[in-house]
Amino acid sequence: MSDKYEHPKPILTTDLIALDIETKDSHRGKFLLKNTGGGTLKCTIFSRCKGLTFSPEEFESNSQEVSFVFNAQSAGLGIGETVSSRFFIMSNGGEKEIPVTAKLIKMSIATSDGHVIANIWDFYEYSLTHPSQARRLFIDSEFYMLLLASGYEYMEVYESLHKDANRERAMDNFFILSGLKSKTEISIVDDSTLEFSQAPGNATPITGSFEVQKSDSGFAESPLTLRTDAPWLKLSSGKLGTADFENNISTVGFTIDPALIENNFAREQICVADRAIEIVYRRLPPLILKLNRDTYRYADRGTIEVINNTGATMQVGVFCPENYIRFSARSFPIGARGEIPFEVKLSAFMNAQMLFRKLPYMQTSIEISATVPGEIHKKTLPITIGEW
Repeated sequence: MSDKYEHPKPILTTDLIALDIETKDSHRGKFLLKNTGGGTLKCTIFSRCKGLTFSPEEFESNSQEVSFVFNAQSAGLGIGETVSSRFFIMSNGGEKEIPVTAKLIKMSIATSDGHVIANIWDFYEYSLTHPSQARRLFIDSEFYMLLLASGYEYMEVYESLHKDANRERAMDNFFILSGLKSKTEISIVDDSTLEFSQAPGNATPITGSFEVQKSDSGFAESPLTLRTDAPWLKLSSGKLGTADFENNISTVGFTIDPALIENNFAREQICVADRAIEIVYRRLPPLILKLNRDTYRYADRGTIEVINNTGATMQVGVFCPENYIRFSARSFPIGARGEIPFEVKLSAFMNAQMLFRKLPYMQTSIEISATVPGEIHKKTLPITIGEW
């Protein structure tokens, strides 16, 4: 019985577009082949480039790392000569033709830690893992001769960068000029607003911080400034440099001095590169009151939420001129936060009046008097009663 279902076929994929090789004698590398379809990928690699070999040349797998070796001597290359060729990847998931360009250069640099640098790409990769050694090599005459031997087209610019005392900056500009990387960007990790608040009467300085991130491990620096030079906000540093980053993250600290803030609210921006983060300071009011609902029925229950920011126990007195809003007591002790319950209950006479007058609702207010040692705070809460 034949299979009536059509099974998905393998699809050969690779991020390798071309092989560009510069070497003094031999060059090694790797690339990855994958199956992004169904089934199992079966591959055979055919090299048409003399001196270029692959391992494995054949495989059956859905993900395979392939190693290659180019031997200039086997290819018959002379110093300065270039060969252009190609190799083919044949599979049950499609075919790929990869162009190959290989050049035998005049020289390479063998570092003391066992690395061989034959071109500026090798030097860039070396700088990522051995930054301090790369900075020393950057100004060495041997590196200068390597650039000459490989025909580096921006020798005049390199000679200018060579004189820059800031080696990190010089090397980063060299890599950007050579097309090996983009300019390193700085961004604020949480690009938003940081808010701080304090109880009334508290003038204790507040410390805060935020994180700044680099786009890569390259050179980056930026001044740290305030948008309007607010005297109440002090930065831990006036400048951010490469040395301030660990794993491409740096922490910027700041201090808020409430004694220098005259009003109950202040706002300022800290600028980093072309980004900014807003710092907001609020001095809390001594007393915050809030009804649990906007409106109440003629027979209902409710609460008044009380937030006490004074830091001391507050005696809160409540009074309503209308007797249909009733409290269980006239005064309540409130710590940092509390709720005062009340009841809405119209008398039979008032209910009859409301029906006779056909009034849908009525409004009154609750008067609050809060006392702490040496202070009295008074508030009024409007309240609406009705039937809807």
